[in-house]
Amino acid sequence: MTSVPPRLSRSLPQVYAAAALRLLLPLVVLPLMASRVGADEFGRLSFILVWAGLLAMIVEGGFLAAATRLAVAADAPRRWQLAQQVFTARCVLCVPAVLLAIVAVRWADPQASAAVGPLASLADTHAGIDTLAIAALACALGWPATWYLQATHQLNRWARVELAVYGALLLLCWALARSVEAYLLLQLCASTALAVLGWQWVRRDLGDQADLAESAPGSTARASLWAPLQLRAGLKLGWTMMPVSIAGAAYSFALPAAASSQLPKAELGLYFMADRIVRAVLGAADPVFSVVYPRIVGLFASSSRSALVHSARWAVAGLVAAGASRFGALDPTRLHDVLQILGWLLPLLLGWKFFGYWMLGSGRFDTAYRSCVIVGGIVGTALALTIGGVAGAVGLAWTALGVESVVIVVAVTGVLLTRRLRAHT
Repeated sequence: MTSVPPRLSRSLPQVYAAAALRLLLPLVVLPLMASRVGADEFGRLSFILVWAGLLAMIVEGGFLAAATRLAVAADAPRRWQLAQQVFTARCVLCVPAVLLAIVAVRWADPQASAAVGPLASLADTHAGIDTLAIAALACALGWPATWYLQATHQLNRWARVELAVYGALLLLCWALARSVEAYLLLQLCASTALAVLGWQWVRRDLGDQADLAESAPGSTARASLWAPLQLRAGLKLGWTMMPVSIAGAAYSFALPAAASSQLPKAELGLYFMADRIVRAVLGAADPVFSVVYPRIVGLFASSSRSALVHSARWAVAGLVAAGASRFGALDPTRLHDVLQILGWLLPLLLGWKFFGYWMLGSGRFDTAYRSCVIVGGIVGTALALTIGGVAGAVGLAWTALGVESVVIVVAVTGVLLTRRLRAHT
């Protein structure tokens, strides 16, 4: 069973409405929080969000890339099997994310090791609250069912749910978020709601057929998403892209996370604010990426050339859009220096990501794709751990820009080498 993609003119407006609201959240809420809690506390909030975003990639497990590609052309029983694999694997992957949250807090702040006692007393200290917040947010952020919604071309309908949840989050943050803890609680509630509603959507779409397939004759029991027998297959499926997901988070999360032991909290907050502004502008293109990627995968069934032409057309559009936004209103006085550097990510990424999706959708350049992202992640993390944070937020911004350039060079080189090897064989 293949899903018929809706026309772009019908799907993009709804998806863009949700994306616009997601864009508003960091642009409105983060400056508001910085003004309410002060530089040091905002740096602490940034530390928590950076590590939660990074560890969420472990829980996500690489399924947004790996499971989406398989689900595009799968029938309902196969999609249900994929759902069981993803669900079961993510339950297990929450465990290392929680353990790494404890390690992260103690590594970034060695003095916290003495302050944080047994788990029972975690909530009594700042370090303990930070640990619990990172662990809970990482699990919630890593659980969305976007892989299924994207593969089945339902993001336009799902956008209505996002509009409701993000709209409520924006209003509640404006009214109630007057401390780091209050903001984190609201963010956790919103992320959990999206994860739960997304998996209920999967259950509604596929559950009836799964019940028929798995229930014994005359049984009224419902088929379960938790399927221990699918765990090994799920971990194996995710492992093909999990390193890519984790390394892919290096440029936005791992860089400040690795530098968090060097940067003062206020300086970390400054970098995080600038990075979130730039990523919010880049996020305006996420609906296009999400809608175009399944189409690229589908075009490979007929011709790899047509898939490349389709990707190139969108890449050119991304470069044009970046040219218009690069010299726009990204010039707040306090963030001027960092934003002037990170702003160059717009033309780099808005052009390159469509080429990256072409590599991923082809199924032929997986090694090149994984290599470019992992090499970039390793290089970026190594630089952030050593020299990236020494020069403060500005130095870390130059590191981020350099790492993205390395990724693109390695990607293009990998494609050319792969094509040459295939030609010789």
